Amino acid sequence: MQARNFILFMMLNVTLTLSSQTISIYNSNEFQVSLHHTKTTKQTSEDLTHYLTEVLGKTIEVSSEEKKHQILLSINTKTLNEITFEIYSDEDNIRISGGSQKALQRGIAFFLEKIGITKITEKDWFLKSKEHLSFPSQFYKKSEPDFDYRYLYYPGNWDEKFRNWYQLDQIDRDFGVWGHSFYKLMPPKAYYEDQPELFALYEGKRNPGSICYTNKKTKAIFKTELGNIIQQNPNAEFFSVSQNDDTIYCQCHECEQLNQKHGQKRGAHYVFINELAKQFPANKLMTLAYLHTAKPPKDLHLVHNLYTMYCPISLNRGRSFAEDPRSARMRSILKKWKETTENLFFWDYTVQFTDYFSAFPNIHTFQKNYDYLKSAGVKGVFSQGSADIPSHFYELRQYLLANLMLNTEMNLDEEIKNFIDMYYGKAGEYVLTYYKLLTSNQIDSHSYLNIYDNPVEQIETFLSPERMAEYNQIILKAEAAVSNDPVMSNRVKDLRFSLEYTFFQQSKYFGKDRHGMFVKKSSEEGYKIQPNLTKRVEDFKNYLNNKGVYEIAEMGLSPDAYFQNWTEIASYANIGPSAKEAEIRLLTSPSKSYNKKGAYGLTDGVRGYKDFNINWLGWYGNDAEIQIVIEKTPLKNIRINFLEDQRHWIFTPKEVTLFGVKDDQKIKIDTINFPQPIENYKIKIISKTFNDQDLNNFSKFILVITNRKNLPSWRKRKNKQAMFMIDEIEIY
Repeated sequence: MQARNFILFMMLNVTLTLSSQTISIYNSNEFQVSLHHTKTTKQTSEDLTHYLTEVLGKTIEVSSEEKKHQILLSINTKTLNEITFEIYSDEDNIRISGGSQKALQRGIAFFLEKIGITKITEKDWFLKSKEHLSFPSQFYKKSEPDFDYRYLYYPGNWDEKFRNWYQLDQIDRDFGVWGHSFYKLMPPKAYYEDQPELFALYEGKRNPGSICYTNKKTKAIFKTELGNIIQQNPNAEFFSVSQNDDTIYCQCHECEQLNQKHGQKRGAHYVFINELAKQFPANKLMTLAYLHTAKPPKDLHLVHNLYTMYCPISLNRGRSFAEDPRSARMRSILKKWKETTENLFFWDYTVQFTDYFSAFPNIHTFQKNYDYLKSAGVKGVFSQGSADIPSHFYELRQYLLANLMLNTEMNLDEEIKNFIDMYYGKAGEYVLTYYKLLTSNQIDSHSYLNIYDNPVEQIETFLSPERMAEYNQIILKAEAAVSNDPVMSNRVKDLRFSLEYTFFQQSKYFGKDRHGMFVKKSSEEGYKIQPNLTKRVEDFKNYLNNKGVYEIAEMGLSPDAYFQNWTEIASYANIGPSAKEAEIRLLTSPSKSYNKKGAYGLTDGVRGYKDFNINWLGWYGNDAEIQIVIEKTPLKNIRINFLEDQRHWIFTPKEVTLFGVKDDQKIKIDTINFPQPIENYKIKIISKTFNDQDLNNFSKFILVITNRKNLPSWRKRKNKQAMFMIDEIEIY
């Protein structure tokens, strides 16, 4: 060991003293070196040949004979582990070795970066200079990634060359079964009808959303099915045994005893997973610490072949994990996980899943986050982005994250500037200005950045109309700088359409007010949609389709469906001039998160559509009283619009009653009852109308809306309550 350290020390010394000497790789359109490979390095040799040919347009000589002035590739499993590469040079040759093909491919990428060739996206290269490429002689570097496992869920993941360049792992190759897997290992369709006792007893009823951990048949089924999967996937490294994407857990007597002993809601879960892992000691089982299983179990050390991926979904992404006081709970849980398992992984959520194309300024946190994860003992990272969808600034995101998973000691600001210069060319200075302004506005606003945010949520912070106007001016300059360069123009166009999309979403919220989608008609009473606005939305739709985008959010609308929704909103949302003005007072406050416009939102002349984030007022778990005062005029009816979105626990209320008020006395006019909901996850708008002739006896009314006390069985969750939402109250 001492001799090896001495040799390395000497080589490093030589590198320092002879750093001015270089090996010429490419000069005057000709290669000055050849490439040597063996049978074991043939594939990586072909990769290097491909890279050089694609970027330089010239073919490098490949020789089977080892000689001077060569790049020599080798697999070295004796002194290098499977994730480590080594590169060194003397006056004549450059030798690149890896402990595996994958590590060698990363060594090749490092070599190319050192001579000035960088793969910046899955489609694009950057060449620093085509005139002369050289590599320092007497150079030595040995490197392995900071994280043992690195998965990047961005468009680059779908490109083999990009994955190889950044030594990224691949879930569909590495996992025999991945993710939320209970429903895969014991499908409810196959078992629930005849054997409901195999599934969770939850809130007093068997529920196929999870399993009964203590039922012996459940254990036997999981063991058999997992054994079959392992046999069918002999090359897989991991097998996920994880709860479904829900908070359901078994509350039967036996499971509750384990919950009380090893941690509420999660104790039986980890006892079950731990015991299952013991049945397969030669295989690596992975489980997700997620929602109700996020905390580690108490008094239970997980076995050596059980890997845990901690998935903290509710964090402020606007500040780094280590610095944000609101992330203290996450830091505490992560520390306890490190004490509970020797195999700790981390699921990082790095984009805005509800709106891929709206700005989500969290990039400035990446370096500090990954440096913190490394120091906390995390061995693997799943960095979840926008999948194969090119979201806002995705090229920059995936470039930084791919590099950070290799080495967290990055000068982030420097790398951001380097990438923007490489990727945007002459528009780079303006794009960097835009990025910095967007980021500083978010930081200065102290806004909580949630992965389920939307452009309306940040309408008073970094996406305010005033800020949007500033961004627009910067992007105009960027567009002008590359107007004669089609490639760079298309790259800037991505940022332009991000601003466009944000404006479209916010214009629905503003409605008939300034910045809204509707403007007053010039020749008659009423409103119309802004001139050319629908054409702009159509252009956005066509732009996304041309890029191959199939949804604008996780499990969201397609571009065509988004445009169809827009046209429906344009015709549905605009309330005509026949509706009368009314004074609305909210006697019971709505939920804070769904009260953006307050009482004004119920009479602003714009109906809410199928997005609960825009224009709807919501009452969560309580009833509502609303006062309505109408100018003296003959009344025909009062219409109220309700939203039903069962996936988000939004249901119609139990009933709504209208009272007239005279001499401070409430006089009942009518009650409208709603039927019991039927399981249906389509979003619906349901309108109810009061048209009693007694309406004309009053100018003041009280509307009492009675919420549902209990959720229907298929949406019943612990500590969850029903919400009802209304918009608009229309007076005719």
